[in-house]
Amino acid sequence: MATIRGATPLDDALRERIHSLWDELAAFEAADSDAALRHLLQSVATLLDAQNAYWVGAVRVSEDEGDPLHGWRPRLIQYLHPLPNDEKFTQRRLRELGRGEVDELTAAHARLAGTYRASRMQDLVAPEWFSGEMYQRYVAQGVHDSLIVAAPVSPVAEAYYGFLRMRAGEPFTEDEREIARYALRGLTWFHREVLLAHGLLVARSPLSPTDRRVLGLLLTDRSAKLIAAELGVSPSTLRTYVRDVLRKFGVSGRSGLIALWLGRQT
Repeated sequence: MATIRGATPLDDALRERIHSLWDELAAFEAADSDAALRHLLQSVATLLDAQNAYWVGAVRVSEDEGDPLHGWRPRLIQYLHPLPNDEKFTQRRLRELGRGEVDELTAAHARLAGTYRASRMQDLVAPEWFSGEMYQRYVAQGVHDSLIVAAPVSPVAEAYYGFLRMRAGEPFTEDEREIARYALRGLTWFHREVLLAHGLLVARSPLSPTDRRVLGLLLTDRSAKLIAAELGVSPSTLRTYVRDVLRKFGVSGRSGLIALWLGRQT
């Protein structure tokens, strides 16, 4: 999907390009949520001339209004392209947020939880923030601006889509913000499915890498025998894996699990 140069925000050509993207996402199988997410991030990043993008699954773990994040915590972060020292930087931020250590930008996002929104850095912070320590930490990762679209999926779960400008002196424009807002606005079903696939919506505990692989196979038409063969495990081990996944989602069988996706409801 090529960047549309010279297009005005949401002109007919751009709307058609975005509608085609929605159709492409709908064609992905439920088991291919990771590939669908990468396709969405890459496609929208191209439209915005963003050099990188990421997805965050966030959940509300408490209703403590005294908490700087109002009880919200990021649980998973996936980048389209790894940042320099990405793992170290990301883990440090997750630890800080887990302790409730926030800066002006993060606090602003938490205050807006529960509403669909698209925001650039400059929409949320005072000009002085850009000369502070937190912004310099972003710059050290090659990030000079970000544009984040946040989509509430339930009272306790939100999906964040971040798009990064890796060139200095070229902040995102208001037009680009509106393009991002529109591109992700019609995808409530998709935001829900990605959160479901990571165990962040109805699962009783986060999914392990093995859980996610088993889940993906359970959402196909493969038989138990074929699933066990693909995983390289015995039938009894597979039964244990399946039981754990079903328990985490609070369903009694494979049909109940599939219904969560087919019904797109929680």
